[in-house]
Amino acid sequence: MIVSDDIEVWLLFAPFWLLGTAALIGGLWHMAHAWLGTRRAQAAGHVRKPAAFSAAFSKGLRWHELTDHGRHHLKRAFIWLGAFFALTLLGIGVGAAVGLLLDR
Repeated sequence: MIVSDDIEVWLLFAPFWLLGTAALIGGLWHMAHAWLGTRRAQAAGHVRKPAAFSAAFSKGLRWHELTDHGRHHLKRAFIWLGAFFALTLLGIGVGAAVGLLLDR
């Protein structure tokens, strides 16, 4: 069975694409849970809520003002989004290296 060069190149990208997609979904999921956890804590009065006028201009809550749940999910979100960007750059690097090696 002969595999075309185009399919072979796409198979080289498949692990980066699949893992990058999973990392992006994981990062967004954790961001959503950090946001929801913070909003629930604000509704219960455990975390300060910015004034209505200054909410649009405020920088949000500081790291120490978050709940343990919010810090947990925000930390995981940064890890997953960092993994997504690393996999993206690694995939581009592999693609460039394969392109240079195959002289296309």
